[in-house]
Amino acid sequence: MTRSRKNRGSLAVGLGILLAAMSNTSRVFSTETDDEFTIELPMDDPQSAGAEDGGGIDEVQLPGSFAAESARGLFRDFTFKLSHQFYAQVNPHTVFPNNAQPVRKPEDIENNRFSLLIRYQNPFARGWVIQGNAQAKAYLPGDYEHGTRNKTLHMEYRLGDTEYRINELFVQRSFASHSFKLGRQTVVWGETLGNSVLDIINTSDFRDSSIIEIEDARLNQWMLSWDYYWNDKRLSTFFNFYPEFNPPARRGSPFHVPGTPALPDPERDEPLFEVGSQLQWTVEGSDFALMAAYLYENQLRYELSRTSPGKILAKKNDYWLLGASANRAFGRLMLRLDLAYSHGVLADTLLAPQAPFFVSLPSSLPKNQLGTSFGFEYAIDNDQRISVSILARYFLNKQSGLSPGERLATDDIFGTWLIRYSYSLMNGDLLLWSTMNGTLNGDRALISGAATYTLDDHWSVMAQAIGTWSSPSSATALLDRDIRLGFNVSYSF
Repeated sequence: MTRSRKNRGSLAVGLGILLAAMSNTSRVFSTETDDEFTIELPMDDPQSAGAEDGGGIDEVQLPGSFAAESARGLFRDFTFKLSHQFYAQVNPHTVFPNNAQPVRKPEDIENNRFSLLIRYQNPFARGWVIQGNAQAKAYLPGDYEHGTRNKTLHMEYRLGDTEYRINELFVQRSFASHSFKLGRQTVVWGETLGNSVLDIINTSDFRDSSIIEIEDARLNQWMLSWDYYWNDKRLSTFFNFYPEFNPPARRGSPFHVPGTPALPDPERDEPLFEVGSQLQWTVEGSDFALMAAYLYENQLRYELSRTSPGKILAKKNDYWLLGASANRAFGRLMLRLDLAYSHGVLADTLLAPQAPFFVSLPSSLPKNQLGTSFGFEYAIDNDQRISVSILARYFLNKQSGLSPGERLATDDIFGTWLIRYSYSLMNGDLLLWSTMNGTLNGDRALISGAATYTLDDHWSVMAQAIGTWSSPSSATALLDRDIRLGFNVSYSF
């Protein structure tokens, strides 16, 4: 059997599983809106037929209705979402990365996939909740994942051209003033929406060009979290049992640089963990928070081995974080501010002249860093919102530890900016939104516009356009002048 036939067989198996799940579940859920099946039987003696209420009949439940009721009980805590996604790069052009050969970018399909998202939430006892979600994807012909064998994430599994992942999965126990949560979850710090210098607890997956928002990219990790509430205060603590790292670009994806070798995972030759606490309190019109944590940097550094020529090493790094955040409301306007001090984060260095953009940086030095993110969110009216934010970082003692001719790879002050706008129309059935972001030094920018229309309680459609621009020296030089058009249709039940 040829490889293509194997792939088609795997795809058929995966689609068969997803379609069977959809078909079976649809039959189960269709009974939720139907009346219970009953049959009316005539009675010979009116007195025996409930003379007290004047009835002359009795209702006898059919055996099949018990099965339907049981099925409803089994699936009532689940929700399902079936989607088909299609994205394509539609602007044929050539990019010219620094110190590298020109790369031709033709019109090309990038995403052509069918997915099933399953959510589960069950308050199975007083004070107890179990919650989770998982997804399955079938990569169809034309998708860059079709026919490839890319590395999977933790709790992600691959079978031919189908992929399965457990995202969120935790159990929560709540008391009057305490709440404990154990399992795969996210912990979000910081006030600045989508662009916070403190939103670094969970890793993120930007391997797919259709994912441009941090809220969609966060990955769950195995944690124990505890919240304690008193008066207008909350103390939150988390312990991460198994710190993970941002995944590298998938082969064949828009972010993958052709010709680069496979990147290794970091060694786990010693127990890894993360821990942190945050104290939050509220005063009239404002919220404040202080936090401290011991963390690992989400982004690995990849360096050439000094003892094994040609071998690439994944370098992980632990550091300490101190932070503070605040917001202040003025009517429809919300001001937001985050501050961070990081002790021992790695600063990438470069040797002159600058190496090609895809070559690993020569070294990374531990340094201390100050960071801030600030911005505002404004409700124009009940249907329109806009938010603007800036994130900036600065290394202290920039020149310490550098070799002759070596310099830091970043500017004195570096970071990102973000603008978001949303407009809800037709009583919320039509949602228009736009995202613009880029770097402070102007070497990268993105603009996106999208519309989502909800047809009814089950069906929705989404269309999106994404444009990216990058300088030849940027790490995203291959995305320069790309224009992507996407379409997504979903059915929820």
